[in-house]
Amino acid sequence: MKQIIKKYSRLTWSERLFKFLASIELAVLVILSLGIISAVGTIYEANYDAKVAQKLVYHSPYMYFVLGLLCINLVNVMVDRWPWKRHHMGFVLAHVGIILLLLGSLMTRYWGIDGSMTLEMDGGTNRWITVDQTELRIFASFENGEPTTLHHRDVDFLLQSPKDHPLQFLLGKEPLVVTDYYHYSLPKMQVVGSSDASDGPALRVQLQNERVSFSEWIFRRKSKPYEVVNLGPAKIILSDGSYQSQGGNEIILEPDSQGKIKYAIFTESQPGKVNRGTVEAGTTIATGWMGLQLRFLKYLPQARQDVQFEYRKSPTPLTTPAVQVEYKGEKHWIGQNSSLRLFSGNTAYWVSFGQKRLPLGFGIGLKEFKVGRYQGTMRAASYSSDVEVEGLGEQEISMNNPLKHRGFTFYQASFTEDERGQPTASILSVNKDPGRPVKNLGSFLIVLGSIILFYFKRMKLKASSSKKATQGAA
Repeated sequence: MKQIIKKYSRLTWSERLFKFLASIELAVLVILSLGIISAVGTIYEANYDAKVAQKLVYHSPYMYFVLGLLCINLVNVMVDRWPWKRHHMGFVLAHVGIILLLLGSLMTRYWGIDGSMTLEMDGGTNRWITVDQTELRIFASFENGEPTTLHHRDVDFLLQSPKDHPLQFLLGKEPLVVTDYYHYSLPKMQVVGSSDASDGPALRVQLQNERVSFSEWIFRRKSKPYEVVNLGPAKIILSDGSYQSQGGNEIILEPDSQGKIKYAIFTESQPGKVNRGTVEAGTTIATGWMGLQLRFLKYLPQARQDVQFEYRKSPTPLTTPAVQVEYKGEKHWIGQNSSLRLFSGNTAYWVSFGQKRLPLGFGIGLKEFKVGRYQGTMRAASYSSDVEVEGLGEQEISMNNPLKHRGFTFYQASFTEDERGQPTASILSVNKDPGRPVKNLGSFLIVLGSIILFYFKRMKLKASSSKKATQGAA
């Protein structure tokens, strides 16, 4: 410590600052700081997930401050060695390479795009990329007119919680306030009664025998003629009277305006035979299927689905972000990538919270999706997409064969399938990285500089050995 104080005591303040910024002491401090921040990031990633670690640690002001100090240290070290000699070549190249690598990463962070897009099997064209950033949109429909965007704002409630920074939007004369946010929440679906004439009916039924018991709400929207609950070997249909039996084991339920429930039970083993009747809520009837009893627990002539979100401290495959809004004294929750409908007089409002979508600039449509399976299983061994790209024609995107077009790189990421194991959509990972050439150049200079450094060090050792040998011979 005394040596460090003595080293700087004879210098002016500007010389002291320069020497400190070019010192090995600052380099050690930077390396230790990066190690500590990386350790904290690893803990966050283990307890939460990679996205939380990125936002709260790796892209935190502390990390950017330390990386800024690293760049300042590298620049001042090179200036301190001026004028450079031949043996400084590797040293300078390696330091410039590190700075370029950080600069390229900064370009990727602020101007790059990393998202995904879904191509449906119906052959429709997709022109949008879905990214991780979130946004809040509010639309309005005035007297059955076309929806109009009233408000749009990019939001990051993980960094700026609405509890501490509430957002407020004016819908007509009433404010809508964003009051709370859960980054991890478990959605719970509830069916509740409604006074809105545009809402459809709901019926809760229980199907049970000695071995099984199944209880479920069947909710039919007013705009749909029927709703089907598929139980595998049997179906329960809540209909407005228009549904016709498709064969198999079916229970067709038709509630009327008086609260009565008409039922028709069709049995696959007895075609043409129909068990019909009319019951009320609370009644139990025999289905004739393996001793199963059907009980009508509760009937709501008008109902709506109300989603509640339970807070979770850590993620699971079922958790999702959710935001709470308050309007006219009532609080509502909105899950990510969903919307809420509100009314005020003759005006309908839609409040949407979800991932941001960016225009691609051209369309991509799925022509054919191919899946290779491991022998004897339904596990996918390989999969690829034959796509039609505007301005490029038909192309193939596979797991090891990405598509590059107009600065974008498309990777085959995954796919979705139905209950029969048939593909329904192809999911592509989309990347645009303007910093990639700079990062590649920086990496090349680091490797080249390191090689040159070792070369000159080896030459210096050889020269020193030769000199000692000559002196010894003399």
